Amino acid sequence: MKLSRKQWVILLVSPLMLLLDQAAKLLVHARLQLYETITVIPGHLNLYYVRNSGLIWSLFSRQLAGYSTWIYLVINLIALLIILRIFFQTENRAVLLPLGLSLVLAGALGNLLDRLRWGYVVDFIQMYYRSGAPSHRLHSWAIYNVADIAITCGIILLIMDSLRPARRAN
Repeated sequence: MKLSRKQWVILLVSPLMLLLDQAAKLLVHARLQLYETITVIPGHLNLYYVRNSGLIWSLFSRQLAGYSTWIYLVINLIALLIILRIFFQTENRAVLLPLGLSLVLAGALGNLLDRLRWGYVVDFIQMYYRSGAPSHRLHSWAIYNVADIAITCGIILLIMDSLRPARRAN
């Protein structure tokens, strides 16, 4: 059986990205103490180990208590069904759309595995900048992980694909 381009993309990208995500999280989980920080690029990038027990960006972590895993599981199942439907409707020669779907799929599965294994998602990438003297205030974005990067890049690719002009059949 010969695989199409879109099948090659999803069979290569999703497992590799999932493996990279899980390896990074296992390393952080094993080597860093909770809230431990390692400066990678002073003033811009830290490894900062936190646990996200809420939804996206730790939203509702206190209000949801033990329900966040179940809510996340339902969201992931719905997303998986949507991804698979779009994937099977995509032409076999497509690359950009299957690549975006593969990244979103891998990221969603990576964070879901964390929730099922530990009850929280391991986040550890902190990008920030410090404002100038005298205050030297820290301006930071949400702390995230490899799965979050995959999801973000996948969504960007999906948007790019949707903005491309439709191909004409010859």
